[in-house]
Amino acid sequence: MHKDLEEGGLALPRYYWSEQDHDFLVAASLRDWPDEVAELLRRADLAVDQTFIFTHRWDMERCTEPVHFEGEINWNYRHHDDLEWLVMLNRARYMGELGQAYLLTKEDKYAEGYIRIMKDWIRQNPLTLEELEASESRFFNVKDTWRKLDSGIRITHWLKGYFCIRSSSLWGEEEEALFRSAVHLHGVYLNRAYTSHDRQSNWGYLETNGLFQLALLFPEFEESAVWRETAVRRLHEMAEIQVFSDGMHNEQCTMYHHEVLHCIFESVWLAELNDYTLPDRLSSTLDRMYTATLAFVQPDGHQPMLGDSDGTDVRDVLSRGACLLGRGDLKSQAYQHLDLDGIWYFGETGYQRYEELNPVDPAFCSVWLQDSGYAFMRSDWSRDARYLLFDAGHMDVIRAHGHDDLLHFSLSAYGQQFLIDPGRCTYMENEDRRYFKESLQHNTISVDGRTISEYVDSWRWKHEAQPLGAIWRSSDAFDYAEAGHDGYWRLDQPVQIKRQIVFVKPNYWVIVDTLRSHGGHEYELPLHFAEGLTLTQLRESGEISASADLNGACASPVLRVIPLTPVNLSIESSWVSRNYNEKTPAVKAVLGQYGQGTTRFITLFYPERPDEQTDLEARLVQCADSYGRTVGEEDASVIEIKHGNRVDTLLLSHQGPKGFQFAGVHLTGEVLAARQYDGQLPESWVLKV
Repeated sequence: MHKDLEEGGLALPRYYWSEQDHDFLVAASLRDWPDEVAELLRRADLAVDQTFIFTHRWDMERCTEPVHFEGEINWNYRHHDDLEWLVMLNRARYMGELGQAYLLTKEDKYAEGYIRIMKDWIRQNPLTLEELEASESRFFNVKDTWRKLDSGIRITHWLKGYFCIRSSSLWGEEEEALFRSAVHLHGVYLNRAYTSHDRQSNWGYLETNGLFQLALLFPEFEESAVWRETAVRRLHEMAEIQVFSDGMHNEQCTMYHHEVLHCIFESVWLAELNDYTLPDRLSSTLDRMYTATLAFVQPDGHQPMLGDSDGTDVRDVLSRGACLLGRGDLKSQAYQHLDLDGIWYFGETGYQRYEELNPVDPAFCSVWLQDSGYAFMRSDWSRDARYLLFDAGHMDVIRAHGHDDLLHFSLSAYGQQFLIDPGRCTYMENEDRRYFKESLQHNTISVDGRTISEYVDSWRWKHEAQPLGAIWRSSDAFDYAEAGHDGYWRLDQPVQIKRQIVFVKPNYWVIVDTLRSHGGHEYELPLHFAEGLTLTQLRESGEISASADLNGACASPVLRVIPLTPVNLSIESSWVSRNYNEKTPAVKAVLGQYGQGTTRFITLFYPERPDEQTDLEARLVQCADSYGRTVGEEDASVIEIKHGNRVDTLLLSHQGPKGFQFAGVHLTGEVLAARQYDGQLPESWVLKV
């Protein structure tokens, strides 16, 4: 409303949409995203009834169980004693959705619900300057309903709803005054509460995005100019501290990567709409973060569950990035039409811009994010792509949202997730929290049943392992990654670990785990499969096949897992958590060996299309040195894979680079490959000198 500015003839700040956009927003939303609109209206109807669920895809701590309040809302209620439920209630995404529901339907009940809940929250949650200053020792988290990041999130949702319902006949001078008073108080709080630690945490962005928006949209506040300058300075300094040059957020967690990306996106786009100049670093950081998302997005359009992450569909994020930056490579992995929230951010002009943008395949398939230590091996950009994620990076910088997952890998093929990171499940201090964070629940070697790092509690570790010797090579025919870690150096009989992964494009992977110790140890390689998969073991060969159990209704892709070194095999139960507050039974295969000195797991992972029956033979063979003398298996592993009319041979030297004769070729190096088709001369590659 801002009547003082209107009467003064000054230009009003622009929100992401204006009243002139309403007809288009409603028509496009109902036409392109009817199911999502229906879900939005369902949540808004529940909120009108003071019943709350948190099922939006970007609700950080989801909860599908409805909680109803009679009379006044208990803003300090902890459902199942979980603080995260309390903070989700106070983050108030439903306030934005109540506003959207009002515009979509023009039903006054949604405006009435927004007003009633706003008044209830303001009445029950006062904040004084004395309380604020007294909370400095608690990093200005005054109380549970006034935590910093939640307050930054809350005010953006209140603003979203406000710019929808302020045209309602129910919105009067009293409501406007109350709302402005609440906005101003949030500005005072967010301006004061920022700490040095916030600079390197996602909290800093979640707080500062809220401060920037209210400062830009309410210039009549006496402090707004200072708040804007403060917010811009913080946004700029955090970009340098929090986002690696490879575009990944420093907490090594895909979900919080996207929370920070979203904050920068909202600030950059709102500034552009209002001709407000932000430092170039913010736009370039945002561009890099979108590229990192493109690197790790799975073929099904979801993010991998790295660290404290849910398995969220990120095609909406890519859609908005494509529209903002005009990037056809982002659109190639996004939705055909602009996503629902994107429609509201960009309006009719942006919608048309997106429709006219040509999708193009990204300039890379496989890629190494060097700073964060993630390798992504990908056959192509189709939904049927073969895809492997390898984690050779450190635990997150602040040791909060990272998991003990060094050398973990996940694998998808032909539209099916096979090997996965199991997720996070909860932030409560219980056995589930420990289960999902520890290395034993990731696809990485364990020694004597011990974890790589030592779990202390939900947010703390000790003896955190460090990655060692990461190497990446990529070509049209092969990808090669290698890394180790020092996690088991702390044992009385220390163990040196190295994992080597070769992607033989475009079909399959060979993974070699080498373990060296003077002492004897029990080694295990757990393979955690996605829920809904059934494992079958071929006793004579030791091969495991994994496929979806569809009761014979239709064919499904298969992952063949072939151990090439002798192992003991057990099939055990496990859990997968796709979303906070959820866990689903699954299975894992555990490959075990006892070893002293040098021990190796050499494993072939071969995905097959539905109904494909590959004539596959894999075995360890011998090679010769440059003099023609036979090389022992302790000095080199040579893996021969016959499939169809092709024979691939991989050689991994265990004594550094040397000259070798194998598969009809003579090469020098440490990791070598040869390929021969029936009736043709062999080709050869040096993957690592």
